[in-house]
Amino acid sequence: MNEPQFKIHGIKRREVKKELSGLKSFVKHFWYYHQLDKDMTSFYGGTDTYPMSDELAQQKLDKMNKEIKVIEDKLSVAYI
Repeated sequence: MNEPQFKIHGIKRREVKKELSGLKSFVKHFWYYHQLDKDMTSFYGGTDTYPMSDELAQQKLDKMNKEIKVIEDKLSVAYI
């Protein structure tokens, strides 16, 4: 029987890669939807917390990028 190539393998790897894909999609489209929220609230009004400030948005994006890096590091560990 073949040994797996990575430490995380099989169904667990699929689940982790699905989570990673979702996070990458979130990061890719983040600024588009953030700007859309800001534009819509200029017409319809917003609250103090909606839409979030650009500084808060950048912090959230940085947090997601760190999480992506951690998951990618976990996925790249070789099976020994």
